[in-house]
Amino acid sequence: MFTQSAVLTDASPFADFITITLNDNEAISEQFLPLLKLVPTLIKTVNQADSSCNIEWLIAFSDSAWGKLFNTEKPTALVPFTEMKEGNRHFPATVGDVFIFIKSSRMDLNFRIAKGLADLFASCATVSEDIQCYEYLKDRDMIDFVDGTENPTDQERAKAVLIGEEDPAYQGGSYITLQRYVHNLNKWNDLKVSQQEQVIGRTKVENIELTGAAKPAYAHVNKGKATDADGKEIPMYRQNMPYGNAIEHGSMFIGFANTPEVVNIALRKMIYADSEGHYDRLLDYTRAVTGGIFFAPPASFLNSL
Repeated sequence: MFTQSAVLTDASPFADFITITLNDNEAISEQFLPLLKLVPTLIKTVNQADSSCNIEWLIAFSDSAWGKLFNTEKPTALVPFTEMKEGNRHFPATVGDVFIFIKSSRMDLNFRIAKGLADLFASCATVSEDIQCYEYLKDRDMIDFVDGTENPTDQERAKAVLIGEEDPAYQGGSYITLQRYVHNLNKWNDLKVSQQEQVIGRTKVENIELTGAAKPAYAHVNKGKATDADGKEIPMYRQNMPYGNAIEHGSMFIGFANTPEVVNIALRKMIYADSEGHYDRLLDYTRAVTGGIFFAPPASFLNSL
């Protein structure tokens, strides 16, 4: 069982989130798959510029892409992203057939790979989005709070993320939920620090979770996690990263789990108000503009092509 390199590893200083839309024609599999086999060579060539930059990558496929590209039975839990909407809150489902995630210690080399991919697939697909992300204040989101505090590590991470015996043909693969969020930092920064801490549910400087009455029911730390019927947390692995410039900026949410339903549970808790009217108040200051579910097959599947 071999997992693609970017699935379980820790975050890098820079990453590219590349979404590709396939051309709509009957021969797309015959056109795309031979080019897909050239991706490792492209990355190896770029890596020669600086072998210490630690390039890690993965490629993943949506539900619609699987039927277009492969004649094998699709992974059992692979489904399209479901649009969610309530009040002014909206999680859209957007186009995207193939997702490629590149991370390393050099933004310029990530760019060379992304441009190489756009050129490689130009005859049969379009790069619909390429978001260049970067480390911000060590490990913080642009709202200045630490992100990813409760990520699982080591064996717990692998257990939460990787397909096991429940789908033997795809052991070592992982489901990915991808969303791009645009922040309203002017509105966010109008809040007092104490108000921001209540929205997140953690202290801003020390990154300590609030407790008791100090942590509101609408806090992100409550609403942004998946829980089972008994209230026990179901872990996922997030590799979220900030992106943008002074005009538009936000966060790329990328959640890995052994079934996309884990992330869906968390998203439903965030967007839909509970019986007391509580939803994730962080959504008052950021909005999702994309949404997709992809499956990153094990490396052995890609090698078999």
